Amino acid sequence: MERFYNTFIEHFKGEQPTSILEIGSRDGHHAEILRSLSNIEPYLVNIVEPHPVSFRRIINTYPSFRVFELAVSDKPGIIDFNAIPYSKYYDDGVVGFSSILKRNAETCAVDENEGPTYGPENWVKVLAVTGQTILQLIDRWEIDLVKIDVEGFTYEVLKSFGPDIRLMRALHLEVEAEPLKLWQNQHGYKEVQEYMSKCGFKEMYYVPMYWAGRQGDSIWIRID
Repeated sequence: MERFYNTFIEHFKGEQPTSILEIGSRDGHHAEILRSLSNIEPYLVNIVEPHPVSFRRIINTYPSFRVFELAVSDKPGIIDFNAIPYSKYYDDGVVGFSSILKRNAETCAVDENEGPTYGPENWVKVLAVTGQTILQLIDRWEIDLVKIDVEGFTYEVLKSFGPDIRLMRALHLEVEAEPLKLWQNQHGYKEVQEYMSKCGFKEMYYVPMYWAGRQGDSIWIRID
């Protein structure tokens, strides 16, 4: 998160961020790191988290954040969401694999020597809205720092903002590496690259993550 923050500062010539939006959070900790680095008031931090237990944990830990118990999708409405349950038998990080998408059984099979499992499935109904609706709810003209971590659904979330994606100045995106596919019907890193470039953003850097590069973080800056 510090590198993401520093990239914003360097690109915008020392200007401090004044707003944060995190879509898919699990615990709110990354938003808090960005808030602390930016030295902004908590009420300027906005989090969107559809996992019902994660939502409650976030509002208890960060009561001054604006937190919405919603999913973000290019197809709004009541949808199915795999809200992996919290358990004493595995680390809370496993809950971070909760997703709108179904798993790809072949690539999600992880042995005990490679890393954690993806947790048991727990499908629940959640309300999904578009990114455009989120911007209306938080009533911001621009968002300085945007972090999206939605387990294979990044492309759809980005599309759901429509032309309003240009209201975002810097984005930290979790993307899916290729040719491996963790999720059924996922859009990969190259598709996200093409879409962001078409929308007038420049990729600043990419960091491969997780088990042989199956996922990664891609950081983008709006080109004015």
